[in-house]
Amino acid sequence: MNTRINVNIPEALFNKSQELVEQGYFANFSELVREGLRKELADFQMKDAILTEDERKLFLLLQKAESEGLLLSEKEMKKHGLKI
Repeated sequence: MNTRINVNIPEALFNKSQELVEQGYFANFSELVREGLRKELADFQMKDAILTEDERKLFLLLQKAESEGLLLSEKEMKKHGLKI
């Protein structure tokens, strides 16, 4: 079930977001917003969760790889014939 919401954002932020959609990084603006929310929620959960040292290391490695652009999105994986 989806919930529809209205959000006011600065025009410049919306325009940058639309560029990502137009370049094919996201199917639409809603997908971009959902992904952003997922990442923020995951960050907060990671901070609050009790993780083993190995789990912390893994999350840090994944965050580093993501920030360096080394992770593929599901859409990019499909382009290469890969599945999650």
